[in-house]
Amino acid sequence: MMVDIPVLIVGGGPVGLMGAHLFDQRGISALVAERYPGRLGAPKAHALNARSLEICCAAGLPMDDIHAARTAADEGAFVRFVTNLSGQEIGRLPYERQDDAVREYTPWPLINIQQPRFERILEKELEGKSHVRLQRQLEWLGCDAVTDSVVSRLHDHASGQDITLRSRYLIGADGAASQVRDAAAITMKGPGSLAHNVSIHFEADLSEVVKDRPAILYFMFGLGTGTVLIAYDIKSTWVLMHSYNPARESYDHFDTSTCERLVRQAIGRDVPFTIKGINPWTMAAQVASEYRSRNIFLAGDAAHRFPPSGGLGLNTGLADIENLAWKIAAVERGEAGDRLLNTYDEERRYVAKTNTGQSVANSMRMRVLLQALGQEFGKDLDGAGLSASLSDPSRKSAIDAAVLHQKEHFDSLRLQLGYIYGDKRDMDEGSPIDRYEPKAVVGAYLPHTLLDTGRSTHDLVEPVGLTLIAAPDAEVLADEAWDFDMPVTAKIEGRDFEVSGAPWWQRMGIGRDGWLLVRPDRHILLVGKALTSGTATLIAQSVSEWSGGAVHPCAEVA
Repeated sequence: MMVDIPVLIVGGGPVGLMGAHLFDQRGISALVAERYPGRLGAPKAHALNARSLEICCAAGLPMDDIHAARTAADEGAFVRFVTNLSGQEIGRLPYERQDDAVREYTPWPLINIQQPRFERILEKELEGKSHVRLQRQLEWLGCDAVTDSVVSRLHDHASGQDITLRSRYLIGADGAASQVRDAAAITMKGPGSLAHNVSIHFEADLSEVVKDRPAILYFMFGLGTGTVLIAYDIKSTWVLMHSYNPARESYDHFDTSTCERLVRQAIGRDVPFTIKGINPWTMAAQVASEYRSRNIFLAGDAAHRFPPSGGLGLNTGLADIENLAWKIAAVERGEAGDRLLNTYDEERRYVAKTNTGQSVANSMRMRVLLQALGQEFGKDLDGAGLSASLSDPSRKSAIDAAVLHQKEHFDSLRLQLGYIYGDKRDMDEGSPIDRYEPKAVVGAYLPHTLLDTGRSTHDLVEPVGLTLIAAPDAEVLADEAWDFDMPVTAKIEGRDFEVSGAPWWQRMGIGRDGWLLVRPDRHILLVGKALTSGTATLIAQSVSEWSGGAVHPCAEVA
């Protein structure tokens, strides 16, 4: 059977499912091929940061449903450093920015949510969509890239039928062991084996053990180095991540009996629990050498593998697919040239490299705390040294300082919201990653400003074409007949929107006749401080160049 479709997405995880929503929103037909018959039960990722939630909102997903499925806010507000769950608390830190103060920068503060719950919402919302569908038990086997399309070979396990599918674009969202990446002969750069771990998924009601010490993460130093307990739901769902040295023990060592012993040690008392799954995984720090090979693209874990420290993997993947989807849609709709798709690699691979470096740095920071506790990274637990350190008053200040040293691990607002595409991408380099300063510059994300309706200026941005957001005295631009194929929707302050407090144009650092031209992913394409007689011509020239594939068509327009 031969089938033709504009976009084939391999992988029905959160990145692939989000891609389906984004293509449907833009009227582009897409098929998501998922080889498994049902959703896997292991909780996996646990956080959606503010940028990911902004993407969800822009995609039209039900934000109330997403928030209803989250971990209770008071249960996910802290990270605790303990000997074990019942033992001594060494210190604690807030887990990311979840308070109302962060609403100055985003309408959607970070939440904790089990990845399967998020995926179920994404999948449910695909029902009845006009342009996209998810097909389970459809296994992607390989492909041949031709001049302007990709011919894929698939097998439908439900019907037993082999399928040949021609798509103009093939997106590999099929995870860290991506078959699409291998078929495209794209290599991964960076260390592929930083540490070996086993994840033990178990169910238990540990509310009586936790009591007044709830947290999303418990770093446990009484069980040796490299043991973390993730509390997806204190009353039901937990994962123990335990590192091991493959030179001394293999994964086969971690049978049910061994894992039950580790869970009991982590809890610190005898309470009932049920092990649901035991899975090995290897910590890596890798980014694909390229994100595009002809009409084959990589997104999510297929394109980058981060250490879990920092929670950047899933969130980076969701931003990947948004960047790619609107660009493919623009080319498919005849609004831009194929070269625009090359900018996906340049923009997103740089972000992945930055996030990889930060994730590794987060992992290394933990060694400072280990040293303060009299431990050595990679070595067996020195119980006597740990007890001596915790009972010695003279060591307390050093231990407290070592705990505080972990702050960047759990507060990376600039990394989440402040990345910039293009020539200005390094302008905040060296700034603390917990300090995010919104700015209206080319390549930056449109700063959030609260509208008088209670919504955000982000909601002004159209999913198709460009959005011209302009100050009151730049209204003349709304009537411009643009000489390029990409549509422009004008939103004029005072005519189409009002903000609470100081005028929007003042907050953006532009004049009363200034303007911003914004891409569908809410990144700023052009900045005009004021109107001039040549403004319209400069915009037309810049957009024509950019939509043909130039990454940085111009700097700020004076």
